[in-house]
Amino acid sequence: MKAGSNRVEATGASLKKAPTQAPSRRSIKTRETAPPLGADERYEANIDHILRSAASVFAEKSFGLASIRDIAARAQISFPRIYYYLRNKEELLYLISRRAFEELLRRAEETARGAPDAATRLRRFIGGHLEYHMNNLAEMKVLVREADSLSARYSSDIARLKRDYSRLCRRMIEQLAEERGTPIDREHSRILTSLLFGAMNWFYTWYEPGRDYDQRGRIMDEVFRMIAGSIASR
Repeated sequence: MKAGSNRVEATGASLKKAPTQAPSRRSIKTRETAPPLGADERYEANIDHILRSAASVFAEKSFGLASIRDIAARAQISFPRIYYYLRNKEELLYLISRRAFEELLRRAEETARGAPDAATRLRRFIGGHLEYHMNNLAEMKVLVREADSLSARYSSDIARLKRDYSRLCRRMIEQLAEERGTPIDREHSRILTSLLFGAMNWFYTWYEPGRDYDQRGRIMDEVFRMIAGSIASR
């Protein structure tokens, strides 16, 4: 096992923040400067940079054709040094996928709190998913295209996160149908959930930031209407 690999498992998807130290009186008199990063924070920042670089390379070349040398070059670190942070290419793909799903779940759960009705919850869910997609195009390409590239060692964990995220969306769709007086059975909600993710996850195939980012509100509204309209037409 390469040096530092155990630290990857311990840190996982989130970056730990070192406590902020109050500047001294002397520094206040001149100008405030940010405290230097601690060792753990630097380590996490480097991993984050490597994962962003890896996602970019995987999105361009595919997981199968990309190499660790490609990723090291994109991250501008030496080829041997990358193994200080991560074991292999598959672990890179796993961490990219896990971080993405954990962030999507966090957004979905956070935005659902305090929503006055099911329609607002579903709108926020769609908005959070598409907003993440727009800001992380490489990561979303990797999630969609490389879903079957992980071995069983890693794929079971990603499949669990994907199920949790899908169930959350499915419950919102069922709640919307109930709220509008047209309850649907589990097969219908499964189909609508699959159609919704199909529309959202293949978004990257036609989305162009320069053209479409200013239309993001309209795009989110249309995706919501696709589901709400199907429920209303029953």
